[in-house]
Amino acid sequence: MSQAIKSFNTPLGEESDFSLINYLPALLPLIGAALMVTARIKIGDGAVPNDGTMIVLALLCYIIAAGALMTNLWAPIGFLQRMGVWVGAIGVFFNLSSWLVRWVAAGDRENWIRLTNQITGEYHFWWFFSYIPFANLYDLSIAFSFGAGIATMLLSYRENGRFVGALSMPLMSLILLLAIFIGNNFINLPPVLDSYWRPIHVGVASLSYGVALVSFALAVVYLLKDGVKIEQMTIAVTGSLIVTYAFVWLMGGIKAFNPFSLSYSLNPVILHTGGAFNSGARVTLPGVGIFMTLGVALIIGTTVAFVLKLYRQVERAGAWGHWMLRGSLVMQVIATGLLFYQIRTLGSIGSLIGQDQYYLVGKTLAGREAAGQSAENLVNVGANWLQNNGSQLVLDVKGNPVEIAAVISLLVITLFLVLFSIRTERIRESLPALEKIDSMTYKTVGVAFAGLAILLVTGAIWANESWGRYWGWDAKETGALVAWLAYAGYLHTRIAHGWSGRRSAYFALVGFLLVIFTYLGVSYILPGLHSYA
Repeated sequence: MSQAIKSFNTPLGEESDFSLINYLPALLPLIGAALMVTARIKIGDGAVPNDGTMIVLALLCYIIAAGALMTNLWAPIGFLQRMGVWVGAIGVFFNLSSWLVRWVAAGDRENWIRLTNQITGEYHFWWFFSYIPFANLYDLSIAFSFGAGIATMLLSYRENGRFVGALSMPLMSLILLLAIFIGNNFINLPPVLDSYWRPIHVGVASLSYGVALVSFALAVVYLLKDGVKIEQMTIAVTGSLIVTYAFVWLMGGIKAFNPFSLSYSLNPVILHTGGAFNSGARVTLPGVGIFMTLGVALIIGTTVAFVLKLYRQVERAGAWGHWMLRGSLVMQVIATGLLFYQIRTLGSIGSLIGQDQYYLVGKTLAGREAAGQSAENLVNVGANWLQNNGSQLVLDVKGNPVEIAAVISLLVITLFLVLFSIRTERIRESLPALEKIDSMTYKTVGVAFAGLAILLVTGAIWANESWGRYWGWDAKETGALVAWLAYAGYLHTRIAHGWSGRRSAYFALVGFLLVIFTYLGVSYILPGLHSYA
């Protein structure tokens, strides 16, 4: 045992023999979650917290762990490192426990009898398996986060692998935050999707996405260690954000933020036990759009200044760029604070919806039948509905999960850019050797590649069972294929052409961005059979 403990505390860079105790941060959450769900089954729902409470606890643990591990990059302290790993492990415990407790709650909701034929009373022979919670984006998100969490814990068994959580856990926190915004309401699964292939396919997808997230974190760390300047990172991030925003805007997706009118608007909703009903109208929040526009403008200004520094050797421009980056962070903090303050305090906002939005409300209510109705009729439908239901309309995160998550994500990205610009050389010194990071990236990409391959195969089998065809070029099918091809490109160029290091890291970055597009973009932007929105 003493040798095992010594192995766990091996100094940075030294190798140690295999010891089971090194893997306790990954094993104990699994054992604890098994005990938690056993208590839920044997004693009842009052014996343990509900799944929503445990997800909040998991989020808090991930945030605390991320803070400890990130601080350790600037000021290496053994206590902070160990604290980050073990608090992160507690987060994984709550994350998995939430999902397992939700499984039991889903079964209890229908008395563990899911009928396949309402007339004959036949039920699934795989009844227990059928309640595995993979029915909506909330379920997928908590499993996604768990996949990333368990992969992070497995890589943290040695001291020179514990840096991974400094970047992966903030990303996991964003995913859980989105899940909380979506809400943990149960939905009735459409019969066409009620197949034993569903938990297999979606389970493989969520775990593969989690491993892909860790490979992304490793790729970012590799580039930072390899000497990529923070100015170059900022230029790349800003360019990616602009392209993403333009694409989403052109596709008719999320339009909460409009920099041209200096406005930020959200969809008012009616809250009920089954979730949130979206009215189709939009309400502008005073002040939020102005500060968001200032924040984005300062990021763009930062990018221009960094371009001048790197490619025109204007040194003063670099200093101005860093000040603008910090200014952007301040503007975004103010905008985010105003956003949540107004969501919390505005109350009923039906009276703020003008006549110019009657048509949008009517069109939303009509749904697919809107194409066959006149504009005048849709306006009347919207006006009548608002007259009867306007007093119930409120602003809530459940009605605008992705819009609000996008605001917080931009804030976190900007925060990371600011932090990485402070004593960057000190961060590089605290990270392990490039070869170690590159090797870890290679292994995680290999696992993600295999997982996405299984995802495509099981998805094709399930599609044939449900829709009578193996492949239909649906948006999510295509997105998953392209993401898998990106990881295939990583492995091919590495194995066949000897690529490694920075060029391979770029492949890992692109692969995960495609995974995120498949995970979110298809649900909220592109129509398709896989839409969770």
